[in-house]
Amino acid sequence: MKDGKKGIYGEFLSCDEIYNEIIKDRTFYDQSDESDELGLQRGGVTFSGGEPLLQFDVLEPLLARLKDEKIHICVETCLFVPADKLSIALKYVDLFYVDIKILDEDKCKNILGGNLKRYMSNLDFLLSTPQSVVFRVPIIGGYTDDEKNIANIRNIVLKHNPKKIELIKEHNLGKNKYISLGKEPLELNKITDEDMEYIKLQLFDATGLHVEICKV
Repeated sequence: MKDGKKGIYGEFLSCDEIYNEIIKDRTFYDQSDESDELGLQRGGVTFSGGEPLLQFDVLEPLLARLKDEKIHICVETCLFVPADKLSIALKYVDLFYVDIKILDEDKCKNILGGNLKRYMSNLDFLLSTPQSVVFRVPIIGGYTDDEKNIANIRNIVLKHNPKKIELIKEHNLGKNKYISLGKEPLELNKITDEDMEYIKLQLFDATGLHVEICKV
């Protein structure tokens, strides 16, 4: 925080303004048709958040324009959204990165403010479509790392067989942003590299699916 003023992050842009920013890199999109070893296309535009799907009714003209331009579209989502928002995304998005966090109904509601039944319904709906899906599992000490939760996540993984699973270790990169907004940073139980390797080896590698520990 500087001079007693709270931090301001982001700005409001119209769909046309966002498109004009995106199209500046058109050369890179045109050269990104190749895929990785899992068949996931490299390059394109990623909508992140917050929860980007909540904005997709407003962004639909932009999404349609990008689709017409044959620009690959990816979204990062927690899926705690009304089904009609997901339906819009399914018309345009090529690749979904989906968070799996807390799979206990009460804890999901109390800690995340999420509706687990809605999440599971959206997940089943999404995975009944041809779109590519990657699961992201944030390993957060004291929240997502207990063995019961990890076992529940493993069951979801086995049921749905995603393209890839990414494990992400907790970090404090948002600490300064919390402070600049006048909020108290979260204190988390420390997750070690050894913890991450244990979760990957003991609980996910046995699935035979592609699992990566992502470096932040």
